[in-house]
Amino acid sequence: MHVPWRLVSSWHCEACGVCCTRYKVRLRAYEYLKLKSTGLVEEKAGRFFIKKIGNSCPFQIGNLCSLGNSKPIACKIYPFSILKKGDELASFEFEGKEFFVYVDDFCKNVKIKRDARPSQIVAREISEAIEILLGKRIDMEFLTAKLSRGTQELRQPHRHRSKV
Repeated sequence: MHVPWRLVSSWHCEACGVCCTRYKVRLRAYEYLKLKSTGLVEEKAGRFFIKKIGNSCPFQIGNLCSLGNSKPIACKIYPFSILKKGDELASFEFEGKEFFVYVDDFCKNVKIKRDARPSQIVAREISEAIEILLGKRIDMEFLTAKLSRGTQELRQPHRHRSKV
C-alpha cells in the first residue's frame, strides 16, 4: 500500500533486496536503450521493463544491485512514488513546485505514524529522490544502500543463460 509521505516517520535502506524480487521495474526509454544490449529487458504494451529471471532481477547479486548509480530511477527512488497529482497529505514542495509523494509501506523499514507532522529525515530523502527524478543528480546519498569498496567489481550486468 502506498501512504502519503507525511504519515511516515522514518525509512532507511538496509540492502535486504526484497524490493528487487517483488517488483517488475519499469524503465524510461533512455534506460531501456542503455540496457537493451544485455538482453535483460522487455517491452509490453509500449512500456519497457527489466526481465525477471525466476523471481529475481537479473542485475541483483546477493542483495545488491550490480548497476550501482546506473540503476533505473524507479529503483533509485524506491520506496517513494512521486506524482503530479495527489491528496493534501502527499503534497511536497520542492524549488517552488508541488509534487505528491507516496511511500510503499511494503518495505519493512518504512515506519508509519499517526500524526501528519512532516519528518525532516523523510523530507531530506524525498528532496534527493526529486533531484534524481529531475536529473539534477545521479548519485545517492540517502536513498538505497551503496556498494562497498569490496563489491565495486559487481557493476557489470549479471548475465544468465537461457534454458533451451
